[in-house]
Amino acid sequence: MEVDLIIKNTKCVGLNEFKEFKTPVSKSIIINNGEIIDINDNLSSIYISKKTIDGSNTVTFPGFINSHTHVSPTPILKGFTEDKVDGFYGLALPMEKQLNEKNTYITAKLGIAEAIKGGYTTINDIWHYPWSIAQAAKDIGIRAVLSNKLKDTDLSKIQFFKYERDDHEGQTKLKDSENFISKWHNTNNGLITCRVGIHAPDTLSNKLIKQAKEMADNLQLGIHMHMGQTATENKYMNTEYNMGSVEYLNSFNFFDNISVIGAHCNFVTDKEKDILSENDFTVAHCPVIGAKRSHYANIPSYEKKGVKIGLGTDWLTFDAFENIRASIYFHRLSTNNVESTNAIDAVKKSTIIPAESLGLKNSIGSIDIGKKADLNIISTDDLHFGGITKYHDLLSLVIYNATAKDIKYSIIQGKIISEDNKINTISESETLKDAELEISKIWTNHFNGTK
Repeated sequence: MEVDLIIKNTKCVGLNEFKEFKTPVSKSIIINNGEIIDINDNLSSIYISKKTIDGSNTVTFPGFINSHTHVSPTPILKGFTEDKVDGFYGLALPMEKQLNEKNTYITAKLGIAEAIKGGYTTINDIWHYPWSIAQAAKDIGIRAVLSNKLKDTDLSKIQFFKYERDDHEGQTKLKDSENFISKWHNTNNGLITCRVGIHAPDTLSNKLIKQAKEMADNLQLGIHMHMGQTATENKYMNTEYNMGSVEYLNSFNFFDNISVIGAHCNFVTDKEKDILSENDFTVAHCPVIGAKRSHYANIPSYEKKGVKIGLGTDWLTFDAFENIRASIYFHRLSTNNVESTNAIDAVKKSTIIPAESLGLKNSIGSIDIGKKADLNIISTDDLHFGGITKYHDLLSLVIYNATAKDIKYSIIQGKIISEDNKINTISESETLKDAELEISKIWTNHFNGTK
C-alpha cells in the first residue's frame, strides 16, 4: 500500500489519548490523506511511502494547541508593551484603530509563521478582520479556530475609565461575525473553523453580549472571550453591576448549554469558580504574558474545583516549550509544592485538553490511529539534550530543556509545513519584509494621530 508519509522509529508522546502514558514509546507512524492510519513497533513491508522521515533521536508530540492567541498583533506589539505600565490600555488597545484588512492579513501571516515555528499546529484566535486571518491561515496551512472580536465600546478610552458605547459599531460587528462564520466555518478541508467571539464582559453592552450568546446558540458554536483579565475590568463590573464578570454573565444564563473558552480569568472569586465548574468552561491560561503583565490566575484553585485548563500565549511570545515550562513553574510557586504538577500534565494542557474544549478531540490532541496527523517532531541531537538523563526520563528532558528551534518538523494534517525551522509554504523573508513595512505604517500613524 502506498502512503504519503512514514515517520520511522520516533519516541511518541500522547498515544491512546495519554491514557496509558509512562514514557515516550518508540513507534513508526504511517500517514495517508492527512490522517494517521497505523502506528507500528516495526515497519511493515506492506507500506510504500512517498516520503520517509528517520525518527532516530527524535521525540514526536501531538501538535500543540494554542488555547488563546492573537496572531496579527503579536509582531505589531512585540518590544513595545512588555516594560510599560500602560502598555495594554494606553498603547495596545488604542493602536487597534490603525488596523484594516490589509495590514491584518500581512501581520497575521508573520504571526502564524512564528506560531508554527514555535510548535503550534492549531490556534484559537480572536481578533479584528478574522476573514483576513483566515486567508493567511489558509495560505500557510495552519489549523485555526477563529472568532471576530465583538465589542461596542471605544477601547482607546478605557485607560481613562471611560466606557463609551456605540450601538452601531456593535450591530455592525455582529453582522460581520455572522457573515464571517457563514463563509469560513469548516472550510479548507476542515482546517478552519469558527466560534463566536466576545471581547470581554466590560466592553460589550448587555444587549450585545446577549445577542452574541443567541448567535452562538443558534449556530451551535462555542464562544471565545476574555474573562476577568484585568483589575480595570473587575472594577468596572463591580461598579456597574455590583458583581464580577462570571457572576454577571451567569445572572442571565450565559453559560447554559454552551462551550466557553475564557482567557486569563485572573480576577474571579471562589464563588464564581464554582459557577464555572458547573458548566462547559475552559480557562485559557496564558502564563508568560500574565507574568509579563504582573498578574496571572491561580490555576490550582480552578483545578481543585474541576475546571478545565488549556494553555495559551495571548500575544508577544510563541515558544510552546517556554509557555509549558512557565505553567509548571507558576503552578508550583502557587502551591509551594513540586508535586502539584508535572511535565505530562502541562503537555496535556497544550494538546488533548484544549482539543476537547474546542470540540476537536476526535481529530487532534493525541497520536492515535484515525486522528489527523498534526505532529511536532523534536530533535534531541543538540548539546542541551546530553547526559545520562536521556536514558531515564526523556519526556522531562525535552519539556524542561527544549526550545522552538529544536522542532525538526511541524506537520499539519499530514503536510510538512515546517522543516529544519523553516516554513515551507511561504517565503519567510518576503513575509517579514511586508510585515515590517505595515507595522511601521501602523505605529507612524498611531503616534501622529492619523489613520
